[in-house]
Amino acid sequence: MFARHRSFFLPVHFVAVVYLTVSLASVDAQEKVKASYIGTTGSQAPLWIANDLGFFKKHGLEVDVIRIPGGAIATQALIANEIQFVLGQGFTSIVAALSGADPVIVGTFYNQNPFSFVTTSRIAQPSDLIGKKIGVLSIGSVNSLVVEMALKHWRIDESKVFVLRAGSTRERVQSLTSGNLDATVVTAEEVKRVRKAGLRILLDLADIGSSLPMTSVTVRRSFLKTKTDIVGRFLRATSEAGRILQTEKERSLKVVAKWTRLSDREALEDMYEIYSQTISLPPKTDLAGVQMILDFLGKSRPEAKQARAQDFVEEGALVDLEKAGFFRSLKSKDLK
Repeated sequence: MFARHRSFFLPVHFVAVVYLTVSLASVDAQEKVKASYIGTTGSQAPLWIANDLGFFKKHGLEVDVIRIPGGAIATQALIANEIQFVLGQGFTSIVAALSGADPVIVGTFYNQNPFSFVTTSRIAQPSDLIGKKIGVLSIGSVNSLVVEMALKHWRIDESKVFVLRAGSTRERVQSLTSGNLDATVVTAEEVKRVRKAGLRILLDLADIGSSLPMTSVTVRRSFLKTKTDIVGRFLRATSEAGRILQTEKERSLKVVAKWTRLSDREALEDMYEIYSQTISLPPKTDLAGVQMILDFLGKSRPEAKQARAQDFVEEGALVDLEKAGFFRSLKSKDLK
């Protein structure tokens, strides 16, 4: 004999309660993390777009996006576990790792060297720099490294110029126009402005094939070890945002305008042109750029001479996404 099962119906209000409970559970299941950006330049667009267009939520993340001016301060916050992700220059995480901390680069959205070497109109050729003053943000910073790259390209000995700490980009450009400095370096989005100020671009560092990890995703090794899935989801979300940046100008500009507080359409379009064309997808780190940093630091830090570029990068989560076909499918996806 077969047992008879009586059919029954749940009251509508009960179904609604169950549905609401499941929905709330889904929201609660979102992993909460904090991510920082270090400045209001277009290089931070993958983070902003992922946040504003819902890609983090799509991949089960609730991300608190925080601005922490300066890579060194952001890296300190990362080490203290006050934040879990940093989008910023790989330089600062490499310096911290050399000092024994555990930051590691898990991906890099911008590897192309974005700097240009700028001079006053009095400098007509590289040899005119001998005996002149070159301003940088601070001695031993990325600015210093870029100046070294340019001088090496021109085969000018560093001892033949004066490299001085001269403050922010705005302060350095003002010092050039007032005649207190002879040269400095600026990023790509500043080029049009300095040209309008009557300054000369003596070299675009991208033209000599140099690379630097300029917008890297950095986490702690201990976090990566225990939260590999979260790192993978973060990379999926920001990579989808990067694809939007490449392909959907107006959606991207709206987000970038909000975060940079720029209302100048021309400036926004210039920024978009730079960062939509130079983004790396997949966001793999160019180890040649990491080695460039180590060679620079090795002049004052013996431990940098012994280090290998691959020791500062762990892209296992990125490799897993590649193997799963994520980046192949990303090119054909209609992202919403």
